[in-house]
Amino acid sequence: MRIATLGMVWALAGIAIGAGYYQVRQYVDRQLVFPISPPRVILVNQPDWMSDRLAQQIIQTVRPAGTHSAFDQQLLMDINGLLQANPWVRRVNQVRRVYGNSPGDAVEVDCDYRAPVALVRWANDYILVDGEGYQLPEQYTAEQLNKIMLASDGTISLRVITGVGHAPTGSATKWPGDDLAGGLAMVKVLYGQPYVEQIWAVNVANFKGRNDPHGAELVLLTRQGTEVRWGQAPGDRDYFVEVPVAQKMRRLESAWRQYGRVDANQPWIDIRFDNPITATKAPPAPGPLAGAQGTRRSGSRSVAIP
Repeated sequence: MRIATLGMVWALAGIAIGAGYYQVRQYVDRQLVFPISPPRVILVNQPDWMSDRLAQQIIQTVRPAGTHSAFDQQLLMDINGLLQANPWVRRVNQVRRVYGNSPGDAVEVDCDYRAPVALVRWANDYILVDGEGYQLPEQYTAEQLNKIMLASDGTISLRVITGVGHAPTGSATKWPGDDLAGGLAMVKVLYGQPYVEQIWAVNVANFKGRNDPHGAELVLLTRQGTEVRWGQAPGDRDYFVEVPVAQKMRRLESAWRQYGRVDANQPWIDIRFDNPITATKAPPAPGPLAGAQGTRRSGSRSVAIP
């Protein structure tokens, strides 16, 4: 009798434990493991240059459409794949589920992004590229150029590279051609210089002397519609005649301090050689987006720039 009573007690205890486990499991499955709404996506390191509009655009492309278990690894793998295919993402560092208001109700995304560095003119369009020359999924018309180039205070936030010889190959791909790489190197060298606001574009049409073996390979176009004939791209080690990059930079700053303009208040100035030269008379004024020729020889004279 006593044994039977103990057996019944143990049986009842087992039933109670089983029922409790079932209730807990149901709670975990319904309330914890499977949130009632899709997990929200958080960009943990949104860079300063990235607008909230672009951030939301990236989030919307990877946000899950339905509820998923907090332990669903495939969800993380799918988000990782979508991020890797996004033209704005250079590298995915980590994707993980986190606890917001409930377990797994958020996904944190840690990426390195492709920051826009310049606009490349191709035909009638201006296409965003990053510092490595990868094409970004934004392009603009000439009518939109000022709006995208200029910040709210009127300063230039993006410069144009014009005269490239190769067509783009599509968003998220690297734009072919050493001329674009040379133009980007020039844009990076100019960044942060006190006179950089006077330069709105870099013309690479004569890169490696493809139009004129004696002309400047890179030409800086100013806001005044004038030219600074720079020469070989920064980083080009094939220097035989031209002065070094550091000396050219000093000349730009000296002209800016002496004349208030990097062009020394001239229609064009050539800073490639030991003695900078400039035009003796003004050539026809170029249009606002006209490519620099780098070959005009309507007479020149030396100009005193250290």
